[in-house]
Amino acid sequence: MGAMQPDSDTTLWPDSGTELSRQDLGRLIYASICQVDGPVLGEMRRIRDHAVLNNQSHNLRVALMHRCGWFVEWIEGPPEGIRALMERVALDERHRSLRVVHESVGKPRLFKPWIGSIAEATESTGEFARRVMALHERHLKGQGYEPASVWRSLCSPLPGHVEVAAAQEGSYQRVMMMSAARTDAFDLLRWLATREKRAVVHRRFAGAARDALDVESDYLDLPRQAAAGRRLIANARKGLAMGMTHAFLPDYTAAVVLLDTDSGRNEHLLDRLLTACQHVHHRPVVVGLGADSWFSDSLRSLTEARGLRWVEARTGDRAHDMATMWWALKRVLDLL
Repeated sequence: MGAMQPDSDTTLWPDSGTELSRQDLGRLIYASICQVDGPVLGEMRRIRDHAVLNNQSHNLRVALMHRCGWFVEWIEGPPEGIRALMERVALDERHRSLRVVHESVGKPRLFKPWIGSIAEATESTGEFARRVMALHERHLKGQGYEPASVWRSLCSPLPGHVEVAAAQEGSYQRVMMMSAARTDAFDLLRWLATREKRAVVHRRFAGAARDALDVESDYLDLPRQAAAGRRLIANARKGLAMGMTHAFLPDYTAAVVLLDTDSGRNEHLLDRLLTACQHVHHRPVVVGLGADSWFSDSLRSLTEARGLRWVEARTGDRAHDMATMWWALKRVLDLL
C-alpha cells in the first residue's frame, strides 16, 4: 500500500460533495469492448478530465470500470442527458460492440460526478463477454436486475456466477473494513486469504478530481461462510471520499473499524464513516475491532447518536495478532 497519505474528506472539484437527490432519475449501464492503446489508467484519467466538465452541464453522474478488456459505464441523471451522452459514446473510437445491460428510472446511487476504477480478473475476455451478453438478453426481455446488482455481476461477480443470481445476491454478506491507522484492514485480508487458500481481488479507483488521490480497494470471497457466502472488502481511509464507496454502502451488512491506540484517530475515522452512512437508507452495523484498551465509551455514543448500531469485537490484550483479530471479528459477523 505504501506510505500513508493525508486523508481527504472531499475534493475541490465542482459538485463533488456527498449530498444526493432522493428524486427518481434515469439509470443506464452499458458495456463495450475497450479499444484503447497503451495504459488504461492514464486514458481513464483523461476521460475523467473531459467527462466531468461535460457531464456536469447535463446533471449526470457516471461510474466507469475497466475489466477484461471491456469498459462498463453506469450513468445516472435526466433521461435527455443520458441520451446525449450515449450518442457521444456511440461515436467514440475507444468503444466497440456497445451493449446496454440495464435501463430504468429509480433512486440514485452515484454521489460523485465521475468515478473510475480498474479491476483485475482471473476470467478470460470471452467469459466476461458471455456475462455481458447474458445480462443484455435479460434486459431486452424485461427481466433485468437493479443497477447495483448488474454492476457487481460484471465488475465484482460472486464466485462461480455467470450472471446475477438474485436469491444469493440478496443474502450474500458484504463487510467493509477500514483501518484507523496503518494498513491493518489490508493486512488482515491478505492473512486470511493465505489461511483460506483463496485469492484477493485487487481494484484501483481513480480520483474524481485532480486533487483526489487514487485509492485501492481489495476484496476476498469466502463462499462457505455465513448463510450464502461472505465478502470482505478492505477500503483505504481516503476511500470514504470516493463515490463508489458511497454507492455501495446500502449493501453492507457491517462496516468494521480496525481501531488504533490513538483515540483521536479512532474517533476521526468513525465520524467520517457515520457521516457517509447518513446519506443512505440502509445503514450497516458498525463493528469496532481491536484490543480492549483501545475501546472507549465515546465510540458507542458517537455511533448510537447517529442512529446506528455499535458492536465490539475485542481481542483482549493481543493487539495485532491476525488469528485473534479474525476470531473476534468472525464471531461477531456470524451473529449478524
